Amino acid sequence: MTTSTATPPAKAGSKKLLWVIVALLVILVGMACAAGAWYFLKGDTAAEAPHESAQAAPAPVPVFVELKPFTVNLNDGSGRILYIGITLKAEGEEAAATLKSQMPEVRNRILMVLTGQQGDQLTTPAGKQALASALIGAFEQPFNGETSSVAVSDALFTDFIVQ
Repeated sequence: MTTSTATPPAKAGSKKLLWVIVALLVILVGMACAAGAWYFLKGDTAAEAPHESAQAAPAPVPVFVELKPFTVNLNDGSGRILYIGITLKAEGEEAAATLKSQMPEVRNRILMVLTGQQGDQLTTPAGKQALASALIGAFEQPFNGETSSVAVSDALFTDFIVQ
């Protein structure tokens, strides 16, 4: 008597069932990939509409107003002088036009800031940064009793000599 441990031959119906399950899994994975691709590539058009309108309105282009150079005596009692060229960065054409039309007062405000400076402070980068901030602050007051000030966002130094 011999005992056989061999497995019985597989049924043809179970192989068909296995192939059907594999085919269904491939179809489901393909559909999931297609849905994911559509979601990430197409996206939500309602959510993109405000984003597109934000890009459509560009930020105002800064306008640079170049001033004639200044030569002033410094307030340190040593007889030192400062020769400085300044370009103001105005926020838009309207602010630049106001600066140009009020140029005598613009130059006066800058001269008042410059003559109050110490020579030793202006030779350091931090001192130059503080001077630029003080120059921007000079334009926070309105011109000729107007209700709004001129938007100057930066004071750029084109020449800078302390002697």
